[in-house]
Amino acid sequence: MSPSAFTRRKLLSLATVAGAALALPACSGTDGITTIRLQQNKPEVVEYFNTLIKDFESKNTDIRVIQDFNAGNWVPGLIRNNPADVVTNSYSVTVADFTSKGIFADLSDLPAATMADPKALELIKSFGQYQGSELSALPFSLAAAGVIYNKTLFAEHGVEVPATWSEFLTVCKKFKTAGITPIYGTFRDSWTLGQPYGYTAGGTVDLADFFSHMPRTAEELKTSTKLSFSTGFKSATDKFLEILEFTQKDAGSKSYTDGNAAFAKGGAAMYMQGPWALSELTTINPDLKVGTFALPTSEDPADTHAQVTLDMTFSIVRSSPRLAAAKRFVNYLMDPAVVSAYNSKFSAFSPLKQGSQDINPQIAGLQPLISSGKYYLNVTNYFPPAITLNNYFQTLALNGNDEAFLTTLDDAWHRVATRNA
Repeated sequence: MSPSAFTRRKLLSLATVAGAALALPACSGTDGITTIRLQQNKPEVVEYFNTLIKDFESKNTDIRVIQDFNAGNWVPGLIRNNPADVVTNSYSVTVADFTSKGIFADLSDLPAATMADPKALELIKSFGQYQGSELSALPFSLAAAGVIYNKTLFAEHGVEVPATWSEFLTVCKKFKTAGITPIYGTFRDSWTLGQPYGYTAGGTVDLADFFSHMPRTAEELKTSTKLSFSTGFKSATDKFLEILEFTQKDAGSKSYTDGNAAFAKGGAAMYMQGPWALSELTTINPDLKVGTFALPTSEDPADTHAQVTLDMTFSIVRSSPRLAAAKRFVNYLMDPAVVSAYNSKFSAFSPLKQGSQDINPQIAGLQPLISSGKYYLNVTNYFPPAITLNNYFQTLALNGNDEAFLTTLDDAWHRVATRNA
């Protein structure tokens, strides 16, 4: 999630202090109580998980759980051979790197492995599996994102939610003709551009398949095919630039905070942000009526999918001497009732086939796609941190040079792969 810059700094500061205090070695005490450590990197849900932990401990009196939300403890813990027992992550290529090294235990024997949506498991496995068969993470939360739209403005101008790419462009042109900014842009915060680019990329490219064939090491570069961003992402990039033509003239100087304030006050018909923005929008304007739809990128409505992030997944460290206790804790967390309650509260979707949840009406437009497994992972999750993707998005947004952008991506990817053994 993406709280305001001030809130994030405040929370992370608290997280660093408290996390350092909690970074204690887990152990089995002489009192018969086994202490395990949960490592998680979302300070905004610390109190929520404290409540879950208390409930778990009341039902499992022989286990104590310490919550460590200082992400900086993770790698040092591995080096010292004292990592957390249970780890939660937003699943991406960075997490998958630990999977490929066998850091995480196989969880395919846990009940949640059969309860999980096959599509969610497919996305996890698309990054690769240890020894080609293990399940190293269980999906806990799907954060789905789309185009947030002002329902009042849509109704006043007789505009329906678009079902095709051409309909979407027609909607943009209609609002522009009416003197209303079609889409509020916030280019100043480069990370916000990952939303519109993610929608066009996921709607035009089979991302999991594409990245599974991209070379990741110097050796793979020698035998790789001619697969490239320059050819595979040309359509996505063109659509991205077309979307930006419908943002306001000063989008380059506006931040995420500016965007929230302007959109909440009716400053645009649409806003390309994730569910993390919803609470801030309604805090600014409690009377604001918004909905969310998945961006259509073709002329066939059946092709439309929603963008998601595997916002939280649970893994257990293979080397943990407290494996049985850790599995009991993960089993508890993956109970359908626990999963549904969390996702209802945080405007996300449950990745389990069982259970029911209350869907936030503001994201209900995405539910049919999520329920039918028609979703893809945000393209930014496939890029290693060494590639400064958001900076490239920002440069593209400001200069509109698609050829240079795609060539830069190819060069950056090959440069990283060359350094990898």
